[in-house]
Amino acid sequence: MGRSKRSEAIREQLLDIGVAMFIDQGFHGTGIQEVVDQAGIPKGSFYNYFQSKEDFGAQAIVHYSDNFKEFLQTVVNTSKKDAARALNQFFDDFIALFNSKDCKEGCLLGNFAAEISDSSKIGRETMSICVKEWKDLLKELIIRGQEQGHIKKELSPDGLADFLLNFLEGSIIRMKIEASTGPLEQMRETFMKYALISGS
Repeated sequence: MGRSKRSEAIREQLLDIGVAMFIDQGFHGTGIQEVVDQAGIPKGSFYNYFQSKEDFGAQAIVHYSDNFKEFLQTVVNTSKKDAARALNQFFDDFIALFNSKDCKEGCLLGNFAAEISDSSKIGRETMSICVKEWKDLLKELIIRGQEQGHIKKELSPDGLADFLLNFLEGSIIRMKIEASTGPLEQMRETFMKYALISGS
C-alpha cells in the first residue's frame, strides 16, 4: 500500500512539473530529461507512469483541467445562494490569479491548442473533453443565475457558456500580448453588462 501511494505521489509530482514546464516552455520546448531531472528520478522510471511524451502531455492537460474544475466547482457551489455574487467572485479570483503571475503564463489548454492540436490527436481530443467539462460547469452557474433572476432568461445557457469560455480564452491571449490584465477586466465588464439584469 505504501509503495502504491509513493508511486502516485511521484506521478503527481511529474505532472505538476510537466504542467509548469509546458506553460513556461511549450510542449516542444520541454524535454523528458529535464522533467525527470527536476523530479529527481531516472529517465527510465518515467515510462512506468506514461507511455510517451505525447501521453504525458495529454495527462498533463487533464491534471491542469482538474485543478481548474475544482475552482469552477467552488464557484458553482457558491452560486447556490447568490449566482451574481459567485460570478463576480469568479472574475475577481480569475483576474487576481493572472495578475499574480505577471500576466505571463496564460492557460495551458490555450497554449497547447495553438501548438499541438494539429499534430497530436490525443492532445486535441483530451482538450476537447476538458473544455466541455469547463463549459458544463459554467452552464450550471448560468442556469442558476437565471433561476435567481440575475441573468437574462432570454439568453441561451448553452450559448452563453460557450460565449464566456471563448471570451476567457481570447482575453488571456490578449493579456499575454499586452502584459496587462486590462483585457480580462474589459471581458468582465462586457460580459456582466451583456448577461446580467440591471441591479443584480
